[in-house]
Amino acid sequence: MAGITEYFCARSGEDLWVINNCGHKGIRDRFALVGAIAALVYCMSFLSCWYSFRMLFDNGLLAVPVSLLFAWMINNIYTVLLTTLSKPVLRVRYQGVIKHLSLFLRISFIVFFAVFISKPLEAWVFEPQLSQQVEKLKERDIQKSERQLNDRTREAEQKIRAAIGRKRALHYPEADLEPLLAQLERLDREKEEALARVRFVIGRADFFVQRLEILAGRGIYRLSWLFTSVVILLFLLPIYLKWRLNFSNVYFRDKRTIYEGIVNGAYRDFKAEYRKIFLEKYGARVDIIENYTDPPFNTERKTDGRVFKTQEDFLDRFYA
Repeated sequence: MAGITEYFCARSGEDLWVINNCGHKGIRDRFALVGAIAALVYCMSFLSCWYSFRMLFDNGLLAVPVSLLFAWMINNIYTVLLTTLSKPVLRVRYQGVIKHLSLFLRISFIVFFAVFISKPLEAWVFEPQLSQQVEKLKERDIQKSERQLNDRTREAEQKIRAAIGRKRALHYPEADLEPLLAQLERLDREKEEALARVRFVIGRADFFVQRLEILAGRGIYRLSWLFTSVVILLFLLPIYLKWRLNFSNVYFRDKRTIYEGIVNGAYRDFKAEYRKIFLEKYGARVDIIENYTDPPFNTERKTDGRVFKTQEDFLDRFYA
């Protein structure tokens, strides 16, 4: 059981080492739940992609490897987004509109993924009802194609019959009419073959896009939007679970201590190397002037405590 919990914690987009060492079971369980939801998102992504590619390839086995690849890509992007949407533990300056815009874009991207994954699943769930609607669409398209084909064939047929009529009126021998009669028969045969191809192609088509369009319509398929909303909430639930944690809990305290230690250590090494380079190459002892009270995070600028007096005060001091 501990191995499963650790596996799900690793998929939560948080620091697994800190989770394992903070010693708080509630924190571990919460992040394990986040990871379990991420794993569920992967399964849903696979099923959604499999149904889509099965409709595209008309082959369920061929759709499996392609679906695994696409689901893996989607899940990786989703995990990265979860990582970037973790609560920031390092001190940063308030970024105003840019910060909120970045947050909005990342959440919007997750919502887009949720809708993208949800719609094929809805088409799968409502497939019996959708199949009836699709058959009506197919019949309508077949009839439309037949009308267009008949109209075009009728024009060519009228021209051939008019030519035959003119030659018969002029008492042409039957041998001269045979090419036109053969052309008329060939035209009729080609029309029947074209109609058969139209019925075959439209009959075999999956009408996947049309299925999604029907789902976006009215009637019983309003339930599909409820399904979409549930999927969106499921995709956003890990963010809510992570942001509901208070900064005062042991996980964030330990994470802040570790991360700040890493940053401060790297900054100390940078300053030491900076001084060393100047000393070895130029024989000069230099130091870095800090303009902030909390380097290297630089969130609070130092205040200038000097008091500047006026020109009159200067003159009074020397000439009064």
